[in-house]
Amino acid sequence: MNPILPSPLISTISLSMDEFVHALNNLAQSRHLTVYYSDTHTGTQHAGVWLSIVYINGVEHGRGTGTSRKDAHAAAAKEALRVLELV
Repeated sequence: MNPILPSPLISTISLSMDEFVHALNNLAQSRHLTVYYSDTHTGTQHAGVWLSIVYINGVEHGRGTGTSRKDAHAAAAKEALRVLELV
């Protein structure tokens, strides 16, 4: 179990992609942790790809890509929850 965020598992069945960011933020807030996303866009304005890296207390915990910044944040948050063994 991860010493930073000990918590019961979050069911991925009940979470949509939008809710992964919300779940990660709620978890971090309850533990007084800082969540930060670093975003990079590549490609053309209309056909580009976003890369988001999520940091918790300055440590990278997940990366995600998407056609929008919102989708990339959700993918990164999902990966962070997986790395923290919460999904």
